[in-house]
Amino acid sequence: MNFRVITWGEFDEALSRFPKPICNDLYAVPRGGLVLGVALSHRFNKPLVSVPNSMSILVDDIADSGKTLRDIRLVKRFPLPAYVLCRRYTCTDKAITSAIEIDNDDWIVFPWENLEQAEKDYEQYKSTHK
Repeated sequence: MNFRVITWGEFDEALSRFPKPICNDLYAVPRGGLVLGVALSHRFNKPLVSVPNSMSILVDDIADSGKTLRDIRLVKRFPLPAYVLCRRYTCTDKAITSAIEIDNDDWIVFPWENLEQAEKDYEQYKSTHK
């Protein structure tokens, strides 16, 4: 397992890769999507809402398989795409726009996370996903 540490500089650069959305607002999936959601809300001057609607862009930190965002989009019938900071190569959902493509074997450490805690999180994940 490789720990892929994303810096604040990479995060700031990644923000410029998202196209300006044609939407009313942004909905950030708690908890992972909140930092990116706030940053994109400021970048695009769009409100960040606590309850999504059909004209909301969904925002999350990572798309592993894309299942979380796909499930939200299907249940709520969202026609708009989702924005994620990182997407694994295995996620082929065309409705997800990402700024950073990542290897399937990388454990992502976001700039708002602590590397030491991320290592503990990985060990816990590994012990429960054998």
